[in-house]
Order: sequence, then structure tokens, then C-alpha cells
Amino acid sequence: MNNNIITLLEVDDMVIAKEIQGLLEESNIYCILTSDNPASSIMNVYGFNPAECVTIQIKESDFESATEIMGNSFYKDLLPKDQN
Repeated sequence: MNNNIITLLEVDDMVIAKEIQGLLEESNIYCILTSDNPASSIMNVYGFNPAECVTIQIKESDFESATEIMGNSFYKDLLPKDQN
């Protein structure tokens, strides 16, 4: 079994990333969310809207299942065209 961590996709909104994480975790596909700007969540509290890129990472062995789940969801348009 291959347990390498790979990138499923990148989004520019932590709320959307957490919704996708919840969708995948309902099917026992666990994600790692990594932000390129970890301070952005606190900056939102003060009225700033900083740029942020959130990377959603999964185990390589879950990739096919994750893309199938994403392809059948509201978020299918976020997948790169070669994945959906």
C-alpha cells in the first residue's frame, strides 16, 4: 500500500478547503490542509482579506477515490480538467 502524501488540489479559500475536507472524511479519506499564509485567518477577524492558497493533501492510495468523490460533488469544477 502506498502511503505517500500527494496534493489533491489547491484552493484560495480556507472555508472551501474545510468543506472539501469534511466531504472526503465522510468517506474515511483524511486530508492535510496547508496554507501558504497561516496568519490569514486572524487577519480576516480584523477586516483584511489577505490572499491565501490552501493545499489539500491526501494519501496517494486514496487519490482515485477522492477524485471520484470530488467529481460527483458540488466541487467538481475545482479539479484540474485531467482529473474529472
